[in-house]
Amino acid sequence: MQRMSDSEKKIMEYIWTAGHPVTTSEIIKNLPEAAEWKQNTVITFLTRLIRKKILKATRIGKANQYEPCITEQEYRNFEIKQFIKDVHKGSILGFISSLCDNGDITLEDIESLMKRFKK
Repeated sequence: MQRMSDSEKKIMEYIWTAGHPVTTSEIIKNLPEAAEWKQNTVITFLTRLIRKKILKATRIGKANQYEPCITEQEYRNFEIKQFIKDVHKGSILGFISSLCDNGDITLEDIESLMKRFKK
């Protein structure tokens, strides 16, 4: 899997939220950012998402229906792993230490994590 651009993420967020296969025209009609994009631009983003194996297309009549190959949570998990790999050299401890050092993690967060580890 590959990372998505910000524009690709906006399209995928719409598709995940829709909960059903969507067409290019639905995306353009319902996504505020798409109003600024030409139809070919949206199709280019959709083609990139297909190449990245994040989206699949099924031809129905004259239009393609687009639906996700992965869930939003699966993509989030991928992004988190990539972030930890890229920024913290793959060290989860380094990531958590950074949160602690910056005061971004609370005692309640730590307690919640501890309960989760004990399961």
